[in-house]
Amino acid sequence: MAKKMIIKGVGTFMAKRYPTDPMGAIEVITLGTLQDLKIDLNVELEDIFGGDGLFAIDVLVKSKSIEVSATDAKFDLDAIQLMMGSTVQEQVKSYVWVLNEQSTTAAGVANSGFAESKPNYASKIYGKDGGITVRLKDSNTLLKQLSTKGTTVAPDQFFYDEANGVVVMNAAHIGKEIVLNYKRDQIVDMVDLLVDEVPFPISVIHHGTFQQKDGSFAGVETELFMCRAKGTFSINAQRAAASASAISLQILDPERADGKIGSIKRFSAPSKI
Repeated sequence: MAKKMIIKGVGTFMAKRYPTDPMGAIEVITLGTLQDLKIDLNVELEDIFGGDGLFAIDVLVKSKSIEVSATDAKFDLDAIQLMMGSTVQEQVKSYVWVLNEQSTTAAGVANSGFAESKPNYASKIYGKDGGITVRLKDSNTLLKQLSTKGTTVAPDQFFYDEANGVVVMNAAHIGKEIVLNYKRDQIVDMVDLLVDEVPFPISVIHHGTFQQKDGSFAGVETELFMCRAKGTFSINAQRAAASASAISLQILDPERADGKIGSIKRFSAPSKI
């Protein structure tokens, strides 16, 4: 009979995505900073009755299922990749938004007779105008953007001077506080969320080695040969609290010749693995 052990920790979790090309490389996805991990093994039974008896004479096994729920203490794009079926793109040129940047306008230098304001990241504005928006702070009025400056700019309008990297407004706004939102260039790791992608099948391994009260080390390893993400992926961001994201996986039939869907192993080790 296998020895009993006490699990004192959360261990580590790894997923393997198999390539569609048989000659392609296996992609390994690791969620290494777990808060918790739960594996539920479910069996659904249906009672079979016969005669006038009040107790079932037998049971019918309707289904078996295994579900894995993992909560990661650190935000990880790999978890979104598992859930949405998208691919993580590393170190690509894209943009991030600068939100609620506040500044005070001054008399125009490059545009005499107008009010000007230079965004903090004017040298990194994404694209032609960075999708810039301008709002007067005091009145909370959103100004309309002009495609060209022309000879005049109305009090409810603005123009972005790409050559000089400044926002140009009516002279009536000189000395006023404004709020800017715009895109700036940034090298990012990114997952595109697409309408037609679905979670891809993966195999998962959960591994943990824990010291027992006698000083020895015992480990448990669960391997499931084919799973797919299901349910809701949540990013719970809140004030004065660290956000944790959770993902759930449901086992699929890997259709192996030996009929196995996975394994759970208990082992002893001289040290933590």
